[in-house]
Amino acid sequence: MEFYLEIDPVTLNLIILVASYVILLLVFLISCVLYDCRGKDPSKEYAPEVPADTQPPIRLVVMQQGSPSTRWAKG
Repeated sequence: MEFYLEIDPVTLNLIILVASYVILLLVFLISCVLYDCRGKDPSKEYAPEVPADTQPPIRLVVMQQGSPSTRWAKG
């Protein structure tokens, strides 16, 4: 007694689509584990990272020449 399973073409396309997304997710996770999730090659040596706390804060200095009233009065 033979049993044939008929699959609708739309269902087959959905199965293929989901399977390809699962394969892409697995490839991404494996590469993330291999490359330490930061895009660095584990076989190479890198300089130590500087913590962000030791860097001085960025200061923004704006210098303005003349008063705003004289600039707008010319027009």
